[in-house]
This record gives sequence, C-alpha cells and structure tokens, in this order.
Amino acid sequence: MKLYHAAASPYARKARITLREANILELVEEIEVAPWTDPKGYRDITPLGKVPALARDDGPNLFQSVVICEYLASKNSQINLYPIGSELRWSNLRQIAAADGVLDALVGIRVEKLFHETEMQSKEFIQRQELTVLKSLDLIEENVMELEGPISAGQIAIAASLGYIDFRFSENNWRMSRPNLSKWFEAFSQRDSMKDTVPE
Repeated sequence: MKLYHAAASPYARKARITLREANILELVEEIEVAPWTDPKGYRDITPLGKVPALARDDGPNLFQSVVICEYLASKNSQINLYPIGSELRWSNLRQIAAADGVLDALVGIRVEKLFHETEMQSKEFIQRQELTVLKSLDLIEENVMELEGPISAGQIAIAASLGYIDFRFSENNWRMSRPNLSKWFEAFSQRDSMKDTVPE
C-alpha cells in the first residue's frame, strides 16, 4: 500500500501516527506530496486532491483521514484502537469528532488568512472558528480522564490537533487554562509515533 501525505498536514499526521501505533509500517510505503500544487495524476489517486490518501493493493483507494485511520487500524487485530464496548466506543468517536472539529476550524482560519489580504478577511468567520477551537478544547479538558487507558484513535486525533496548534498557531496558549490536557499531551508526545511524525 501507499500512503500519500504532507509533512505539515495534521490530517495526514493522524494517519501516520495510526500506521505506527497499529505496528504495520512494513505494509505501507509513505510518499510525501504537495497537494496544493495539484501534482500530475494525484486526482486519480484521490478525487479530493487532499492528504492523506491511501492506495491499496487489494481494493479501491481510500481518502479522508477518518476512513484511512480506521482502515489502517483494522490491519492488526492484536491492537485495538477502536474500542467496541458501548460507552468506550462512543467516547472514542466523540474524541475523534471534537479533534477533527478543531482541525477543521484551524485549517479554515489558516486558509482565510493565507489567501485573503487582512482587509478582505471575514472577522466573523475567524471568530466563529476560534470559538469552535476554544469550546472543543474546553470539552476535552473537562473529560480528560477519558484519555486514560490503552491508546485509541481518539487519543491520536486529539494529539494531532494539539500538535497542529503548536505548529501553526503557537500564539494560542491553550495550555494556560487546560493543565490536565497539557500534562496528558506532554506525556503522549513522548511516544515514538509522535516523535517520528513531527510536522515541518
């Protein structure tokens, strides 16, 4: 299989962390691309033109991190990144949803600022996205005890979103009012999968 990614993409980082935590690195070749340049032939791999994208050896290509992460996790039945117990399952999925919501909001802000001059930027749009980030991180902080226990897809998604804040929005001092989440992230960041996928 081939996993297409960009070093700066938090969505691709989710997939790359999952690949390592599922312990299936030997099954996948990681290929770095620059999706914003629309590389020739890349739209044939994924119609979205985004990362990550997964070209499988035994089936249709997959795209969107939420799909790719679950597929990669399914390739090793000995490691369960998607708990199946009723409440554990919903907690894990809620963590993924909150983390992905943070990423969507942050990327929205970045695109707005990157492609529009200051006077053309929508302050209302940016403020709405910032509120999404604020409320989502508060929710995760309030429920940080749910991040205890064996590693899960929810933990991976949250770690990728926090890493992206540090990478692209270093002025956002999210740790100040979220000591428990900060402590958890500091410990989680010591995992080899995190160190091996630091954005650049």
